[in-house]
Amino acid sequence: MTSMIAKFFTQKILGESISNKFGTEDPYFEHVPATRLNGTPSGKLKKRKKALPPGISDHDAKVLTKVKRRAYRLDLSLFNCCGIRFGWSSAIGLVPAIGDVLDALMALIVMRTCGQIEGGLPTSLKAKMMSNIILDFVVGLVPFVGDVVDALFRANTRNAALLEVYLREQGKKNLRNKGQPLPAVDPSDPDEFDRLQNETPPDRSKSRQHDVEMGDSRAQPKSSSRRERR
Repeated sequence: MTSMIAKFFTQKILGESISNKFGTEDPYFEHVPATRLNGTPSGKLKKRKKALPPGISDHDAKVLTKVKRRAYRLDLSLFNCCGIRFGWSSAIGLVPAIGDVLDALMALIVMRTCGQIEGGLPTSLKAKMMSNIILDFVVGLVPFVGDVVDALFRANTRNAALLEVYLREQGKKNLRNKGQPLPAVDPSDPDEFDRLQNETPPDRSKSRQHDVEMGDSRAQPKSSSRRERR
């Protein structure tokens, strides 16, 4: 019975199996849904380089990948309602009497996974993560409203972000200790990512092709219009 519960928890809720190496699958690449030029899903997956803090070890990269995967499954993976993403954490929290306790236990499991990094978590970071879990648990005790606030607060996602910030600083220290230069751009930093996205000009050829696919006659090549006039 215990093994069946554990199997359901890891495979259905956390989405971990042999196929993805129990949540540590290739920390350098990820498979994401591919889209057509007009932005619609193609139904296929494409492989792209995964942004990880520079300078961290392979082990810590796998731990971070596993934590982020678990946080996503628990906080965001199920559905969207009124602009709010819900995950397994919200669904389990609805179970009377034991739902909030189970939710807190899963959050503690995510925190325990965070502690598997090399050298473990510093006491101050543990305190921040634990305070997120306690606040999430207390708020979740309020019927219905607490579950909605719970979904907005997302303790697991917050703790995953705390871990990533900590590892980013550790990665910088590792590079300095090795005498290696710090990268000009950290692709794992969300602020840097947003800045680059805003500064990168759109590909005009792709934009024109997108307009053609969407039926904009103004985007048709000029050569074809000249042939028509002749």
